[in-house]
Amino acid sequence: MADAAIPYVSELLPGSPAFATQIFSGKGRLMRMVRVLTSGAMRVRSQLPADSYALVLDRHNGAGLHRSEKDSVFVNSQFAFIQSPLRIVEVLTPADFDVAFLRISRDGVVQELQKMLGREARTDLVFSPVCNMETVAGERLRNLCRNFSRLLCSTDQLAIRESLSVQRVEADIITLLLQAQPHNYTRLLNRQSAAGDWQLRTAEEYIVAHAHLSPSLGDICQAVGVNARTLQHSFRKKRGYTPLQFLYRIRMDGVRSGLQDLGNATSVTNEAARWGFLHFGRFAQQYRELFGELPSETLRRSRKT
Repeated sequence: MADAAIPYVSELLPGSPAFATQIFSGKGRLMRMVRVLTSGAMRVRSQLPADSYALVLDRHNGAGLHRSEKDSVFVNSQFAFIQSPLRIVEVLTPADFDVAFLRISRDGVVQELQKMLGREARTDLVFSPVCNMETVAGERLRNLCRNFSRLLCSTDQLAIRESLSVQRVEADIITLLLQAQPHNYTRLLNRQSAAGDWQLRTAEEYIVAHAHLSPSLGDICQAVGVNARTLQHSFRKKRGYTPLQFLYRIRMDGVRSGLQDLGNATSVTNEAARWGFLHFGRFAQQYRELFGELPSETLRRSRKT
């Protein structure tokens, strides 16, 4: 458990049912997802090592009271908990709980932060531990974690570290946490100035050239040499959309071109996965909203010509 999720020490509370646990684990390039089903009401004290952040998500009926310094939260369907490196956390668990731990590489998070800032992060990144899962960002985070779990279960274990689909979801989770979850660099990330026209063109050229790899916002910022807030503000003002919205359209156009290519013996799922769309039901709906037809209809029409 300590190696897979979070190192901890615990004691059963008086009157608790006997302790029993089941652990299911899968590992990507930058993250490990662990599901833990446990019986036994416990007092737990945990501390992450310096190399990791962790997101604690309830899967059923609540995961208990989590305390970190001045902050405390009951982890349930409404709230998740984010643990930063070396921070001590105390937990009072219910008698039965089902929880998911997403353990994230500190280096991966800090590298993305530095790309988004456009400079070195000289002090430790510390997240606010309380994460509201009922916001738009919280719901997206929940869906990304589900997608990551599905990918770990469906991808050959020898291929996981090289899987572009796994890398895309990991990058999306890290970017979302840095953008939506408060932390001690939030103010710096929210600095606003203007990017030049040449920088916007450079960003667009970079996005088009790398769209099949689904670059992160930090990757785009690094290529252009401006911070995330500046780039997004300038895109909205001068283009009417954000860099990631532009990337989304390029990827959608890539799928459509692949489906219309008469010399390409492909399928909808193959083209969608090639461009990083992993939830095929949602992808089909978004495709129809954008192009006025289902991707299967595009493919069928191209085969008739």
